[in-house]
Order: sequence, then C-alpha cells, then structure tokens
Amino acid sequence: MKALNCTLAALLMATASTAVSAQSTYMFDNPDNREYFGVRVGLNVTSAANGGAMYSNKPGFEAGAVYNMPLWKNLYFEPGLSIFYNAFGTVSYDTYEAPLPLPDGTFTTTERLFQIDGSIRNFGFRIPLTVGYHFDFSEDLKVHVFTGPQLNLSLVARYHQDGMITPDDEQIVGGSKSIFGTGGFKHVDLQWTFGVGVTYQRYYMSVGGAVGCTKMKSASSAIISDYALTLGRDVRRNIFTLTLGYNF
Repeated sequence: MKALNCTLAALLMATASTAVSAQSTYMFDNPDNREYFGVRVGLNVTSAANGGAMYSNKPGFEAGAVYNMPLWKNLYFEPGLSIFYNAFGTVSYDTYEAPLPLPDGTFTTTERLFQIDGSIRNFGFRIPLTVGYHFDFSEDLKVHVFTGPQLNLSLVARYHQDGMITPDDEQIVGGSKSIFGTGGFKHVDLQWTFGVGVTYQRYYMSVGGAVGCTKMKSASSAIISDYALTLGRDVRRNIFTLTLGYNF
C-alpha cells in the first residue's frame, strides 16, 4: 500500500511538472501564433512639446487597421494605417492703446496686451510600425508590450481664431486659415511609440504614448494669425492614446 501511494505521488508530481513546463513554454512560445488583421479605434490627447503656454491639450481620435505578423516565438511585427484628427488649443496676444492719466490731469496712451483664443485642427493619416511581444497566460488571455516608430501624414492643418471684442471696443472677426508652409505645420512628422495592451479572446485594449522625434511646426516665423505675436519655438507632437480593437 505504501509503495502504491509513493507511485501515485510520483505520477502526480510528474504530471504537475509537465503541465507547468507546458504552460511556461506556451507563455513565451505559443505554437498557435498566426497572422491576423485587426481593427482599432483610439481616443487621443495631444500636446505640443516645447509649445509652452501658447498651446493647450485637446482630445482627438484615430481609427484604422493593423496586420499582426509573428516573427519569432511570441515576438511580432505590427504595421498599421489609420486616419486621425488631433486638435490643440492656442493662445495669442495683441496690443491696444489705453488712456493713461498724468499727474497734471492730462492723458497719454499706453499699449496693453489682450488675449486671443483659438485652436489648431489637424487631420491626416497615421502609419505605426511597431514591434511587440505577447505573454500568453492562457488560450484566451495575452498581455502585450510594444514600441516602434510612427509617421503622421497631415492633409489638413487649419488655425481657427475665435471672434471677440477687444478692450478698446474694436471687433475682431473670427476666421480660419491653412497653416502649412514656411514657419507653419509640416506635412510629415515622426514619433516614437510605446505601450502595453491586453487581448482577451479576440478583443483588444491598450494604453500607449507617442513622443515627437521631428518638428510638427517650425519656429522660423509667426504662427497663425494676423494678430498673433511671433512664436519662436520648434514644436513637436506628443500623444497619449487609449485604444480598443478587435482581431479577426
């Protein structure tokens, strides 16, 4: 009886050891890895790196598709293509002449600043070229880490200025104009992305960021408006993204 118990214990230990070994191998080298397409939609929050107080963060979106290609074990390459809409709040300043009383009771004038609000609205195509690795905890659950370059191909970049009445009762009419060109937006800028994601069955969710590597806007001239002061800054695009998706 004692010998039988020892034999059963040895078999159980061997079975458990085999199961743990198989699960460990599955986590880092899933034999069922395959190529697949996925659709993605993301919420963006965009900031203008080096923009200072002249820019504020605003939400946007992106939507598109990816193609996942296994490279080695659970390492993969995932190019994609999406459309995006990003926005930035802007603040610019102009001056007006205000009366200034003098000690003798007369008046002179002095220049004072007033603020003009607006926004930059940017639309185009986005091409991520990410490399990632997934850890397969079960057949249904995978955790991803990924990084790689990302190109933004801007088709539209327009400055929208809010209408207002200045402190000296001069009316400034709001308007819109393209800001591509010298000293303005560039049609192509490059970012570096990184993030973590989770796949459950075929559903996907990730949180990631993108750091601007090249200029989104040059600092060679004034930005956007006939009323704006010169913004002598090279501006890059940073993005925080929350993404949802489905894999086919």
